[in-house]
Amino acid sequence: MATIEVNSTPISFNEADYLNLKSLLPKLQKEFPFETYDLKNLRFNGKLVEPNSESPLLIRTIDKDDFIKVDFCPITLNSELIELKLCKLLDQILAKIIIYTDLLKVDDNDTPKFHLSKIMDAIDIFIQGSHQCIRKLDLQDELPHRDLQIHLLSTIRAIQSAQSMEDYIVLTDLLEYELKDNLTQWKILIIPAIKNNLI
Repeated sequence: MATIEVNSTPISFNEADYLNLKSLLPKLQKEFPFETYDLKNLRFNGKLVEPNSESPLLIRTIDKDDFIKVDFCPITLNSELIELKLCKLLDQILAKIIIYTDLLKVDDNDTPKFHLSKIMDAIDIFIQGSHQCIRKLDLQDELPHRDLQIHLLSTIRAIQSAQSMEDYIVLTDLLEYELKDNLTQWKILIIPAIKNNLI
């Protein structure tokens, strides 16, 4: 079984549950929400890895003898964080949706399903972070985040259904229009309101 330490604390981990470091990091980030913790250090078998780089170590299959060390550091909730974290993550999600839908249009049968799984993991992290900011700033009654989340959950269920039925035309439409539109509304209505209340 691979060994993983988070902030010098060993955690239970089965490498068979994860394809590679790229699929593992979103799961770890759920334990250390990005609006209060920042990824400070990532080492794979002693080698420093930049999470947003093109390092082959990020996509290499995790083996049972591997040692992964991850350090998160606490950070202060502020307007710069909202801009750098929430906006950046949302932009990355929207960019990945475009890439994934383009892959579906070219050859739906060979499009790896983990691309969609990574998008859904990132959306989950984004929503958790947004809600924690909203609660901390006591903006629950001022923002339409509940309506947006209800619509988002409905869209995600429809996407999962289309994928399971291998209906790639409907899947592409849901991703390209419904999901992108919903996430864009978060960017227009929610993030600026959070940021303005932090200034």
